[in-house]
Amino acid sequence: MTAIIIRTIFLSVLWGVLIYDSSQDSISMISLMMICSLSFALFFITPVSRNKLFLYICQTLLLLVSSLVSPEPLLAWGIFCYFHLEASIHLLPEKYRLFMYSTVLFFGVEAFLFWDSYTPAVIPFFAMFLFMTWKVNEGSHDLKEQRLLYDQLLGEYRKLKRVLYTAERNSKAEERTRIAREIHDSVGHNLTALLMKIEMLSIQHGYSLFKEIKNLAAASLDETREAVKALKEGEIEGIQSVIQLIRKLESESSVMVELTTQHGVLSTRLTNKQNIAVYRCIQEGITNAMKHSCVKEVKVTLGKTALGHLHFIITNQLDEVRPFQMGFGLTNMKERVEELGGKLEIHQTDKEFILRGAFPVEEVATA
Repeated sequence: MTAIIIRTIFLSVLWGVLIYDSSQDSISMISLMMICSLSFALFFITPVSRNKLFLYICQTLLLLVSSLVSPEPLLAWGIFCYFHLEASIHLLPEKYRLFMYSTVLFFGVEAFLFWDSYTPAVIPFFAMFLFMTWKVNEGSHDLKEQRLLYDQLLGEYRKLKRVLYTAERNSKAEERTRIAREIHDSVGHNLTALLMKIEMLSIQHGYSLFKEIKNLAAASLDETREAVKALKEGEIEGIQSVIQLIRKLESESSVMVELTTQHGVLSTRLTNKQNIAVYRCIQEGITNAMKHSCVKEVKVTLGKTALGHLHFIITNQLDEVRPFQMGFGLTNMKERVEELGGKLEIHQTDKEFILRGAFPVEEVATA
């Protein structure tokens, strides 16, 4: 949107000066105003038209006529060069060659009919300009092909990552199920058999003698069942859940996340509330970058401060500077961090959007 506004202003200034210079001759001024109106109509129609070649040819004819009508043809030739350069960027090579041939034909006819008004220096300049735009057209087309190929390769890479992520997740789930089944079938059954034998011995020799052993075996059986249940659910907590989240987002979208983990942060055990806060903050930070930036690259840093606080930094590049507004997601994110006794800082520069948060860690006690 900004580009078309700048182009419109630029062309308006050129046409305005051209028409102003012809104000001494009313016929020339009226003719140029009509040509200007038609030229702007073609200018706004061309981007949405399927037949751009025909419209650029019409634009060329209008501008060649304006160079004859105008008392200052240099400005008309400047507008002509602008549209020719624009055509070299937007037209495919085969269509641009047709456009270039038609331009040479029109120029030749005009030069033949109005040779007295032409200077010899115009012809070599015109030839050099056409050669330059031809090279621009080739380079622009090659760049578009490379970009298209890159997008296709990136799409295939995303598909492959999605397949690998799904295969790894399924493989881990199968392995957890297998281990859980083996624990249940071996250790679980043995503990159940042990409890039955203890029960029989307690009946034969007195309950109080075997009470402590029975309670210990029952507790071991309960712990085994909890372990089997946890293995089947496959729940991942702590920083590992953040890594899984990043891999999931990368496999399902076009975002690329550069994750940096500092020493000691991966082994940090968090409470359930802390775990949820970290997970949701990282999730919201990446989602926010995906929504508000065309640049699909996010940097995430996880570490611990000198005070032992867990801190995270989420950074993404900005394609354009926009007024910052605290939305629901960032507000919710800030509240989560503050509930844990921490602080969330939000910074926006001309090039980057930065989320920086930290909160004290109350590590889960290990047995």
